[in-house]
Amino acid sequence: MRQIYGFTLAVLVLVMIAAGLTYLFEFPMLEETFSGASETPRIVALSAIGCVVMASLVFGAPRAGEVLRAVVVWGLIGLVLVGGYTYRTELVAGGYRILGALAPGMTVPQTDGTVAVMRDASGHFQLEALVNDNKVRFLVDTGASAVVLTEQDAEASGINPASLSYSVPVSTANGRTMVAPVSLAQVSIGGISLSNVRGFVARPGSLETSLLGMTALSRLSGWQVEGERLVLKP
Repeated sequence: MRQIYGFTLAVLVLVMIAAGLTYLFEFPMLEETFSGASETPRIVALSAIGCVVMASLVFGAPRAGEVLRAVVVWGLIGLVLVGGYTYRTELVAGGYRILGALAPGMTVPQTDGTVAVMRDASGHFQLEALVNDNKVRFLVDTGASAVVLTEQDAEASGINPASLSYSVPVSTANGRTMVAPVSLAQVSIGGISLSNVRGFVARPGSLETSLLGMTALSRLSGWQVEGERLVLKP
C-alpha cells in the first residue's frame, strides 16, 4: 500500500514539474480562455490537490525512501520518453535504414495511398513490382527514359523472346546497345497499378537489373525523396 502511495506522490511531483515548465515556457498544451488566460495551471493545480486528498484518505503516510525511489524511476522513464520525442526524426530515419538493409526492395503502402520504398545499403532505391503478375526487382532510375527489363525478367513476365526486335539504339553506362520495344499490360508497385506501360527489353547480358524509368514514374501524380525513403504518389 505504501508503495502505491509513493507511486501516487511521484506522479504528482512529475505533474507539478510539467506544469511549472508549461507555465514558464508557455507551451500551448491547452487553448486559452476568452479572457486570454491559459487554463493549464488551474487544471493542473486542481488535479494535484485531488491526488493529494485521495492519496491521504486511502493510504497512510508514505516512507520518504519509497517516494524518492518512485520519483527517480518515473523521472528516468520521463527523460527517456522526452529524449525519444526530441530525437524522433533521427530515430525514424535510423529505422528506415535498418528496414532497407533487412528487407531491400520492400514497398510499404501508406494510409494516404502513397507507397514508400526504403533506401538500400548501397544508397539506391530498389523495389519489387509486379509485371503482368510476375515479381520483378527494379532499380529506380530517374535518368532512364523508360522501363527496361532484362531478358530473363521479360520472359518470366510472359514476353516471348522470339517476338522481340532489338531495333532501338540506347546509351547506357556500359556504352551503346540495342533494345526491343514492348508494351507492358500491367505494372503494379505496392498498391499503385499502371496499365499499358511503354518499355524496352535489353539484349541478353547487357543489363544486370531491370530499370524502373520515366515511362512508369511519369504516370504517377508525383514522387519525392524524404530522407531514407522514396515516396511514390498514385
